[in-house]
Amino acid sequence: MKSLVKIGIAGLFIFMSSFTCAEEKKSGDMAADIGTVGIPVIAGSIALYKEDYDGFWMFAKGATYTLVATQALKYTVKEERPNGEDNLSFPSGHSSSAFQGASYLQFRYGWEYGLPAYIGAGLVGYSRVENEHHYWRDVIAGAVLATTIQYLVTDKYLDANNLMIAPVIGQDQVGIAASFSF
Repeated sequence: MKSLVKIGIAGLFIFMSSFTCAEEKKSGDMAADIGTVGIPVIAGSIALYKEDYDGFWMFAKGATYTLVATQALKYTVKEERPNGEDNLSFPSGHSSSAFQGASYLQFRYGWEYGLPAYIGAGLVGYSRVENEHHYWRDVIAGAVLATTIQYLVTDKYLDANNLMIAPVIGQDQVGIAASFSF
């Protein structure tokens, strides 16, 4: 199974690199494109590496629901972008994708995984505003949408190494003791 994970990760990195070859872009645009795919790819890869298949399913549901909700809002609201390119500014799809991956990592595995991903997602949002593809409200809406959806579909990961259950037998008592470290 670990070789399948390695093949999947390699394929996803090849997919990510296709963004850099598609056309000449500003460096901020390229960074946003890589972050919008890279953060979710890393999040899903961590779940597969940990052999956390329930968690991967939660990640996949969150990604799917976030994508559908983002696109539905874009085509319903039809807000013009700051640069006038089209009427699909609200909410930011790049931001919703990046924040979905970051939120999954934080909700499933904790802040030590989530914080670096949130920083990356924040940079994706910043670059979308800086390069005049979105307004701040678009980025914030994408982040809130993705975070809310992922919160609703993610359960905390309980590593078997963090949980200890032992029988307790004494003169006056019989029971079970449990200890959980986080």
